[in-house]
Amino acid sequence: MRADLSDSLNMVRFFGAVIGSPMNAGKMETILAEMFSCRDIKAESVLAGAAKAVLGSNPGIACIMGTGSNSCHFNGEDIDRKSASLGYLLDDEGGGVAFCRRLISDIFKKIAPKDIIEKFEEKYSLSVSDVVEHLYRRPNPNRWIAGFMPFIVDNLSHPYIQKLIESQIDRFFDREFSLYPEAELKEEGIGFVGSVAEELKPFIVTAMDKRGWKLQTIIRRPLDALISQFYN
Repeated sequence: MRADLSDSLNMVRFFGAVIGSPMNAGKMETILAEMFSCRDIKAESVLAGAAKAVLGSNPGIACIMGTGSNSCHFNGEDIDRKSASLGYLLDDEGGGVAFCRRLISDIFKKIAPKDIIEKFEEKYSLSVSDVVEHLYRRPNPNRWIAGFMPFIVDNLSHPYIQKLIESQIDRFFDREFSLYPEAELKEEGIGFVGSVAEELKPFIVTAMDKRGWKLQTIIRRPLDALISQFYN
């Protein structure tokens, strides 16, 4: 790798979930320095990558809405504040896991309309025992829960699904963005990253407009935007 690639690089940027502290960033940068000969090496968190992808060098709030969710304030160079990320059991209210947790609960408690329950049962054929098995005995239960997001997306025109999404987004916005002053939300704005954000864009736009908050952009994959920034 050093002979074929390293000598042609003038910078290396690494964005990863393992970079949760300056210590971890330093460790990763040391590893990368052993692989690449360039001096400009920096390791940052996924959240930092998301912020740079949607905000560039502008200040604002970046929000991830994928399997889980998280947000931060970006000052144009670095993250200076971020919301506590407490995992799918206590948090992730803007992620697919939260929308689908509500859906699954409504299905099995017979709160969802009959036609939605019938569609769900026809597609998945799940029992209560199956759900418990996946939640308590199988790996990555959060990903399994969020895996029902395509059902929500396929039924966006249904009033029940619309109400579920709207109420969940309202709850997410009220809790996640309470950290940030109203001036930042209205003047600097929020950029969203992730599959859930992209799929639910109309609902996010409506919720933002209702609050008078500024929307920066919504993108599915931050990598494309990052590559564009660093290569231009």
